[in-house]
Amino acid sequence: MGELLGTASFPSGDVLLIDFGLLRLWSGDREPAPGPEVDFEIAGPDALEVAAGIDLAVVKGRYGFDLPEDGAPLAGKVAEVCRTTGLDASVRVLPRMPHHTRVRRLLDDAPGGVEVPFPGGWAVAVRGVPADRELRVLGERMDSGGPDARKWHSVWVECAEGAPATTVECGYVLVEEARLMFADPAALNGWRNDEPYDGRYDLVFWGADAETAAARVSASTVDDDGVYGWTGLTRDEAASRHGVLKGLEELRFRFDVRPHDDHYRVLRQMYRSPAESGTIEVAGATMTGWFTGWGDGAYPVYRDLAADGTLLRVRVELGAPEIVRRQRRFEELWFGDLAKLALVSARVARDGAPVTWLHREAPDNEEDSGWRVFAGDETQEYVDDAANCRLLPLRELIRADPGLEELLGHPAPAAFERAGPDVAFVPVPEAD
Repeated sequence: MGELLGTASFPSGDVLLIDFGLLRLWSGDREPAPGPEVDFEIAGPDALEVAAGIDLAVVKGRYGFDLPEDGAPLAGKVAEVCRTTGLDASVRVLPRMPHHTRVRRLLDDAPGGVEVPFPGGWAVAVRGVPADRELRVLGERMDSGGPDARKWHSVWVECAEGAPATTVECGYVLVEEARLMFADPAALNGWRNDEPYDGRYDLVFWGADAETAAARVSASTVDDDGVYGWTGLTRDEAASRHGVLKGLEELRFRFDVRPHDDHYRVLRQMYRSPAESGTIEVAGATMTGWFTGWGDGAYPVYRDLAADGTLLRVRVELGAPEIVRRQRRFEELWFGDLAKLALVSARVARDGAPVTWLHREAPDNEEDSGWRVFAGDETQEYVDDAANCRLLPLRELIRADPGLEELLGHPAPAAFERAGPDVAFVPVPEAD
């Protein structure tokens, strides 16, 4: 049994999993924003077979979305596949396709699940979820004894009870604003973004100097997490106080204007919910959004099926192994050993000279790695001048020269040298 995040209903029988922070870029049933891009269809008796042989990220099913007007990349690929296989298909231009229409067209060809690209990202759609009732949105946390204990391992829409016998991958959903939502794509035609229902706005701010800023502008706390500001402002009031906050540029804080729109309605619940989730109704359908807990990235989406083929779940795997590896790497680079500082010669840090000599001493403090890094052509006089030294985190060194990483894990004392940039490092015996 999973943890309840909320409920969702899908009157159309289709489900869309999308970063709802990106819904400002989603056109719904309206024509996409004007631009130079056009949409294309692969047409002909063998269209689907030809489309399956095309390896272009913007091609989904037999459609190519948001491509240059001449369509050259797609036309060239289609011609190549037809030439090598003897299949029959061609490319034709389509009127710009509303994003909800993209969902329907793609699911007509691939009801089991498909990625749906749109400017700024892509979502995942699946057809065949129950349309006659509200469904539970459930989640499972990571191992309670591990470093990611409070993060979501997976979140799913429960379509039916039962033990999964088969799992089918549907694609990857892109997250850019650390949040996701299960929604009926038809109901999203009624989604209001940046259009407050009541004409009101919240203006909030937070950060190191937020308390000082609040005292200067007579703002109150709006929650228990050190967030200050004002709620229920008119547009003119929000604009006026926004200008006042911008005038405090010497203080360290961030601020956000939050119109009372659908995005706000979900977020207001998420900020207060133990599950960091929220459920609202839009155009007659309920939808549930939540914070992923893992930040941005591409997350795999699956259909879990019973032995008889019944759809049990549409599930996003947030704690997938590749995501956990990415998280550990992020922590190591920004908060772990590779975030510690090295004393680096300006010949390397400023001039871009390759490293040929480095040694490690006992660190001077918690932030010091103990590494001292040189190009190898510095004179003693150069080294003795503090102006020729830079403090750099180890991650910056390995970004410039990835081969250094395997050396940087050696404990002090240690030293390595090489005769040139294309030669392997060797340990200096005296440092052992």
